[in-house]
Amino acid sequence: MAGQNISHEGHRQRMRTRVEQYGLESLAPHEVLEYLLYITNARRDTNGIAHALLERFGSFTGVLEASEEELCSVAGIGPASARMLHLLPEVSRYYEHDRTSAEGALTTTERLVTYLKPRFAGARQERVLLLSLDSRSRVKGVCWLKEGNSRMVGLEVKDVVSAALRGGTESVVLCHNHPNGVPLPSREDLAATENIVRALGLVKIRLRDHIIIAENEYFSMRESNRLPFYDFETGTMLRPYGRE
Repeated sequence: MAGQNISHEGHRQRMRTRVEQYGLESLAPHEVLEYLLYITNARRDTNGIAHALLERFGSFTGVLEASEEELCSVAGIGPASARMLHLLPEVSRYYEHDRTSAEGALTTTERLVTYLKPRFAGARQERVLLLSLDSRSRVKGVCWLKEGNSRMVGLEVKDVVSAALRGGTESVVLCHNHPNGVPLPSREDLAATENIVRALGLVKIRLRDHIIIAENEYFSMRESNRLPFYDFETGTMLRPYGRE
């Protein structure tokens, strides 16, 4: 018996290591159930129970969609295990709703910067990124547009428009970095942004912001009233900062 217990514990540890390294996707359906049942079965061998569940309900999905009463009809499944398995779909739905409605929504400049900054970490050249957002300000796509040198990066307006159209949304954010550590926009940055706003406006896409990242600082053209606005209805550019 002692030898069997040691063997069983070794199996559990190998299973945990496998999941840590390769994820649940690396397991067969019966192995996933066996692994989940470790939560409510501290010492029992759950392999046989997992096979019995699949035989009774036909599939992994069938197990999770079964009622607690039905689950308890399988030998080895008690109220705690039945409740845990039955709750998994609800937990998954709750998690997805919370992730997409709160954490995943880049509704403020601070959230945008928090999302964007790690993508420029350690970069020694200027790079330009276009972020596509859906109607709830969640990330729909990320596209690296161009990489230059340590002082500048050239960018074609047509490339920005093409990437924005591929993103399939009506709202995009442009972001580039200044490796020199100063996030202030140059005259070229401001002029290019105005041209991009106009070109995107012609295809009914709004440039929500142009953010410049520099180490621990950033510059938001929207927050600083340096971002022009394109009126879709009249086709005119509105400049909060006036003409210069």
